[in-house]
Amino acid sequence: MEIENLLNELYLYMLFFSSFKYTLIIWIVNLLLIFPQNNNEISNCDSIKNIILNEVTIASSRFNIDSKVNYYLLRYRVLKVYPFLDSIQKILNDADMVIESLDKKKFTRRYTRKVQKKIINQFSTSISNLTRKEGVILSKLVYREFDTTVYDLIYQYRGGLQAFLWYKISKIYDGDLKIIFSPSDNV
Repeated sequence: MEIENLLNELYLYMLFFSSFKYTLIIWIVNLLLIFPQNNNEISNCDSIKNIILNEVTIASSRFNIDSKVNYYLLRYRVLKVYPFLDSIQKILNDADMVIESLDKKKFTRRYTRKVQKKIINQFSTSISNLTRKEGVILSKLVYREFDTTVYDLIYQYRGGLQAFLWYKISKIYDGDLKIIFSPSDNV
C-alpha cells in the first residue's frame, strides 16, 4: 500500500514537472521495487519477482514547428485539390460506361475527344491557378484513387502520342505524370 502511495505521489510530481527528465524518478521507483518496505511478499509458497530494468530517459517532446507547418500546408493543398479528383472520377466513370457501349474505335475516339474538350473547358482556369506542388499532389491522388498514373490514364483514353505530349509539357514545368503515391514519400 505504501508503494502505491509513493508511486501516486511520484506520478503527481511528474505531472507538475513535465520538462524535467524523469531519470531520477525512474531510478527511485526501481529502488523501491528492489527493496520492498514490507516482508509480506512471500505468501503460500508464492513470491513476487522483481525485475531490474535498464535506465530509461524520458525527455519532454519539443514543439517542432517545421513539421506542423509542413503538415498544415500539405493538408491545405490536398483539400484544395481533392474536388478536382472527385470531378475527374465522375467524368471517367461516365466515360467508361459510354465507351463500353460503343462498338467502333472511330466512335470511341470521337467520344474521348469530346470528353477531353469537356475536361479542358471545365478545369482550364482553375487548374492553371494550381501551384507545382498542388499539381504533384493531384497526380499522386489520382494514382492513389485509380491505381494507375496520370500518364497511363491519358494513354488509355487518348493514345500514346497525346500521353507523350502531355508528359513532355509536364516535364517542362518540373512535373511528372508518371509519379506514383507511396506513403513514405507523401510530399
